[in-house]
Amino acid sequence: MTIKAKSVDGYDLYSEEFRADPHAHYRAMRSGCPVAHSDKWGGSWMFAGYEDVRELARDAEQFTSRAIEVAGPLEAAGGLYLPPLTSDPPEHRAHRNVLMPYFMPSKVAEMEPAIRAQARRLVDELARKGHGDVIADFAQPLTLSVLTSILGVPSGGQFTDWMVRMIRVGPKDQKVRAEVVHEIINYIENLLQERERAGNTGSDLLSYLNRVEIDGRPLSRKHKIGAGFLIVIAGADTTWSAIGSTLWHLASHPADRQRLLDEPDLLDTAIEEFLRYYAPVTVGRLAKKDVEAYGRCIHAGERVILPFAAANRDPEVFEDPDELRIDRRRNRHITFGSGAHRCLGSNLARLELRVTLEEWLRAIPHFRLADGAEIEWTGGQTRGPESVPFVVEPAPAGS
Repeated sequence: MTIKAKSVDGYDLYSEEFRADPHAHYRAMRSGCPVAHSDKWGGSWMFAGYEDVRELARDAEQFTSRAIEVAGPLEAAGGLYLPPLTSDPPEHRAHRNVLMPYFMPSKVAEMEPAIRAQARRLVDELARKGHGDVIADFAQPLTLSVLTSILGVPSGGQFTDWMVRMIRVGPKDQKVRAEVVHEIINYIENLLQERERAGNTGSDLLSYLNRVEIDGRPLSRKHKIGAGFLIVIAGADTTWSAIGSTLWHLASHPADRQRLLDEPDLLDTAIEEFLRYYAPVTVGRLAKKDVEAYGRCIHAGERVILPFAAANRDPEVFEDPDELRIDRRRNRHITFGSGAHRCLGSNLARLELRVTLEEWLRAIPHFRLADGAEIEWTGGQTRGPESVPFVVEPAPAGS
């Protein structure tokens, strides 16, 4: 697909064209003006270069994080309070430190046995069936089991429903968004009250939020609900999209899959390359003041979009950026963001990806896309395959 540089304005993050291949738009921007504007979905400016995206993600003086959504009316921007994701300095550090104990490497390592047991159960069932859907039958239940474990609640179908309505449908339908926001807030508030009545003695995150203090003061009701809300939405669709993209790649690129089977020591390097190449997340910021960029004026209050996937394909930083190399050693991707707002759950996401690949390749070393499978990709805040139908294949003769 070829797009002329002059046509990059007016992009539509949710159009079929953009969802299928956003990188055609990013390449066009980098070859012409590296900042584009669109009136779609509330209006926004978008950058595509590595240094621009990286610096804007770190620039709290000119851009606020209080509105991280990439679509929707600007008058609604900032309506969700999700500390520390929507926090700016100087409060941001203290808000981040509240959640940090649950995402430290040592804490994440404690989660591995449970994550591995769930991954093994799911993949062994798919191996027995001989077919399935990577997303619905594996990535979603695995990811949501991790989040519900952190929250200390049973997993249930409402979590998948919430993610789809909040992240996929909500930006395009504000009524749906308002409904699901109300449902999640009520759910978290009820759980916090239950923990309070039980004495907040549990090790789950919600009991902890009821106990923890900042500067000797308990968290406000708004802060506790916002932090719980963040855990519900931040690590779900993003992680299952990364898992889905990775397994889609291995189903459709047998040479890469075979190399991982032959060279398991490449696994960690390959994971970083999958994260670079299929970076799922795009975030928003709001300009705090008028900002000039490449001769164009971003006015105070306007939305700026930072697609980490675009930055990760910048040829000024990555050699042959549109080629996935599972042995790529120099890999400065910013899939998890950059600066103070770098993803708090990056260690957990990497663990889920590593466990996924280890358990999947153990049980299903040979698989392919199902006949006639047509993969559709999501758009907007998170990009990943909607569904990945696959079939298990027998081991090649002589293997």
